Parts: sequence; structure tokens; C-alpha cells
Amino acid sequence: MDVFLVPVGDGGYELYCEPSEADHPTRGVTAHVLRRAREVIAVEQEARRDRRAARRAGNGKQVDGWLVRMRVALTRGMAEWVAQQRLLWHLRYVNRAVVVHPDDVDNKEALSIARGRLQHHSDHHRFWMVIDGLAMAVLGPLFFFVPGPNLLSWYFAVKAAGHWLAFRGARRGATSVEWAASTSVVLTAVREVLPLPAGQRRSRLRALSRQLHLEQLATFVERTSAR
Repeated sequence: MDVFLVPVGDGGYELYCEPSEADHPTRGVTAHVLRRAREVIAVEQEARRDRRAARRAGNGKQVDGWLVRMRVALTRGMAEWVAQQRLLWHLRYVNRAVVVHPDDVDNKEALSIARGRLQHHSDHHRFWMVIDGLAMAVLGPLFFFVPGPNLLSWYFAVKAAGHWLAFRGARRGATSVEWAASTSVVLTAVREVLPLPAGQRRSRLRALSRQLHLEQLATFVERTSAR
């Protein structure tokens, strides 16, 4: 498994990977929560498409109420967040991996940075697993009267379950996975394009993403660098 140590600005790095296989658990309570979340996301996205089609057919603008806007925001946030956790979730099953890093960073330093990022993610997800679990228990029942799936409750349930899986993956990556290192001139080029104007940077990042055969790398770099 190749994990890319991607420059994201201000001398920082973040780990990135696009696992090719489904990395969701298949059994247990956590698996049920995430399967149900995917079903809820699919239903809400279909409802959003139906509303858009109805507005187009009516040739007019329809102002969505606060409830619809909240559901749209929660669904979008849930889908994006699930997509962002693929690397750490996948690491739960990995024994050996390769850190692919810019060629102006030596192997020892790259491995140290990668383990440091994994330890950071382990601490981060352990903390937020508790916070989102409490939010699910306290806030979810307050919206039991809302028609349709209780998205607020499901949102925090998915976040708590996802944080648990990400914590396990990050901890395993930091302590148990056997890491090797490999250099990439393309990742060095990623750092070099970060200071460019937004339009030019985006175009160059997309070209570099294609060289690395990473479909979403440009979006990841733009989003992470903006934080």
C-alpha cells in the first residue's frame, strides 16, 4: 500500500491515499451505523435531485425552508467527512506500507513526519470520538419529532463511529505497520506550485494528480492547504 506524504503549505505535510477496495467494516454495530449512513445519504441526495428537477419544471425559484437546508448541509457534510477517512480506516488492515515522499526529503525524515502525523490523528480522533458520542446522545433525541430520518442523530452517530475506526487505523499506523520509504519528484513539484495564483495552481495540481494516478489529490491539496 502506498501512502503519499503530500506538501500542503507552510512547510507542513499531510498523508493521503486512495484505497482501491472498500474499506468499511462488514460486521458489528459500527458496520451497521455506517451502512445505514450510506443509505440515508443516498436517500437525501435523491430527494435533493428531485427538488431541483421540480424547480426546473416549474421554471421558478423555490426557497427551501430551514429544515431542508439543514438536511442538505448535514448530508453533504456527512458524505464529505466519510470520504476523508478512507486512509485511516484502511490502515486497520495493513501490515506493510510505503511512504512516498518528495525527493528533497530524506527517507528517515519522511518516516518520522509520517509517524508524527499518524500520532496526531490518533489523538485527534480519540478526542472527537467522545465529543460526537456525547452530542449524539444529547442532541439526537431533541429532534425525534422531525419527519424522515433523524439526520442530526445519524450525523453524530456516523462521526463517532468514524472517529473510532480512524483512531484504530492511526494508532496501528503509528505503532504496528512496517513502513518503507520511496521518493517522488512529482510530490516535490506539488510543493513548488502551492504559491501560484489559484487558477494556475489548480490546473498544475490536476496535471500532477494525473501523473500520480490519484483522482482526488488536487481537491485534497486545495482543501487542506486552505485550513
